[in-house]
Order: sequence, then C-alpha cells, then structure tokens
Amino acid sequence: MPGGVGPREILTHSQRVCRLYKKAYRTTEHWAAEKWIFRFNACVLRGRFEESRAIKDMRVLAKMLEEGEHECWEQQHYDPSVFKADPGGITYDREHESPDWLFDQWHPWEKVQHMDFFDNRQKLKKDFDEYYEKSLTKKYQPEAPAQ
Repeated sequence: MPGGVGPREILTHSQRVCRLYKKAYRTTEHWAAEKWIFRFNACVLRGRFEESRAIKDMRVLAKMLEEGEHECWEQQHYDPSVFKADPGGITYDREHESPDWLFDQWHPWEKVQHMDFFDNRQKLKKDFDEYYEKSLTKKYQPEAPAQ
C-alpha cells in the first residue's frame, strides 16, 4: 500500500485482494529467470488465490489477506522492473503541457508558418470572450434586493 501524507483511500476487501494478486504476480515476474519458470509460478499463484474462493467466513479471509500482504512484502524484489512511463521510468513525465499564453509570445514570422492554427485560435478566443461577457459575468452577480 502506498504511503504518504493525508488520509488513505478506503478499499473494499475485493479491491485489496485484486491489488495483492497483481502485486504478487509482478513480484513473481521480477524473480523469474526465464519465461517458463514465471508461467509455472504464476499458475501456482493463481491456484493459491482460487483456493480461497470456497471460504465464506470473512474473518478467515481478512486474516488470509493480511498474511498474504505481509508475505508479498517480504518477497518483494530488491530491483523490480519499472514500466517506462511509470514513476521512475525513463519516459515518466517527459512531455509537459505548455500553457496557452505561450502562443501569444510567438513572433509574427513564426505565426505565419502556422497561419491556419493561429486564425482558428483567434476565432476561439473571440468566441470565448463573447461567451464570458454574455453568460459568466452575469451568472454570479448578486441579485438586487427586492423592495
């Protein structure tokens, strides 16, 4: 479970089980030297999770879940693989959204090269200004007191 500051999200039992399965699956994948070893261990892991379906007592299931989370934490890999777009990956947070006002800073010679884009942008800016004046400025005005 991720730590951090602030309140934690409330998870149902089934959500915790699904997250535990995914974490255990990835841990099994990290420790496997070859693909066939991983597939065998993944089938054994799935069998372990399927055994608990027949149990109906939630106290037993909650205890099994706690033990499973602890076991997964103990077995975690010292150097897990990271997907390239996830935090810690090589392409994480590579592309940034630039604010719209940067287009206003372009030189006119640059704007000429993308004339259709800037024409449409000017039209949209004008339409938004009209919309703002017609609706949004009047929407939140305090009403005059009735006499």
